[in-house]
Amino acid sequence: MSNTAMSDQYDFITLGEAMLRLSPPAYQKIAQAGVFDIQVGGAESNVAINLAQLGFRTAWLSRLPDTPLGRRLAAAIAAHGVDTGGVRFAPGERLGLYFVELGPPPRPNRVIYDRAGSAASRMSSADVDFARIAQAAWLHLTGITPALSPSCRAMAADVLRFARERGLTVSFDVNYRALLWSPSEAAQALLPLLPLCHYVFIAHRDGQALFGAPADAGEAAAALRARFGCQTLVMTLGEAGAVAHAEDEQVAVPQPFQVSQVVDRIGAGDAFAAGFMAARRWGKSLADALRYGHALSALKLTLPGDLALFSRAEVEQLIAGDGQASLR
Repeated sequence: MSNTAMSDQYDFITLGEAMLRLSPPAYQKIAQAGVFDIQVGGAESNVAINLAQLGFRTAWLSRLPDTPLGRRLAAAIAAHGVDTGGVRFAPGERLGLYFVELGPPPRPNRVIYDRAGSAASRMSSADVDFARIAQAAWLHLTGITPALSPSCRAMAADVLRFARERGLTVSFDVNYRALLWSPSEAAQALLPLLPLCHYVFIAHRDGQALFGAPADAGEAAAALRARFGCQTLVMTLGEAGAVAHAEDEQVAVPQPFQVSQVVDRIGAGDAFAAGFMAARRWGKSLADALRYGHALSALKLTLPGDLALFSRAEVEQLIAGDGQASLR
């Protein structure tokens, strides 16, 4: 879905914080670790990278410290085919970090943030390359960015309004993070932003916690789309699949792919969003877009790190298994 011309420089542009991710190897706890695996992670940069892997022209905007760590992070994202030319580098600031302890069942994953006061949390509209946004067909943001600070919240509103005024397709993943703000704070901040979006992604559990959505998924999707004022509400249901509700259509697609060994769950939601967005950009139906989201999310679960580094051919090969595929 896009009203923009084929001359757009970017198919997709995203904006938000990316961090260095440090993980102990082999399911160790931090207390045991003598070394850490270093990767790059951030919801919006994850989506940009995933879409680049699927063959799209993508860009990512942010504010990073002008330090070796900040430059390393930008270079790592660019190495995956994402344009980082609009990133603002700020001297004398710090890069956000986060630590992940991966736990095989029944031990849960544990995430520890060290991101307070990061360069990205100090972003304002003055840091945004609006001219670059105007060259894109589709803008994607998440609820993580407005959670970082009041200036980020105001910036997100400015960016969303700018994109809508210029005819971009706009998507927004609520992506609630309890470590960043409370459900009531998130709901109050996000409700004014969501009517600016064509697509809103939200987990059913977050719809209930933040907005009091009904327990029935179909009713919840319809109620939230009406409340948000968006064109299409995409609700993920965990292992039960996903529902998409538009003005004249509601579809539900169960998760058809069995993943026999989950390597890393972090980034699966970003992979789902990227798969859905890619399919819509290719002109696929809502139901097919949910299938593409499920497929890329399932593939992501088989890789360590935040990223779904798979091509369109690999995603479509899985989908062609008619939902009977098992990832091993």
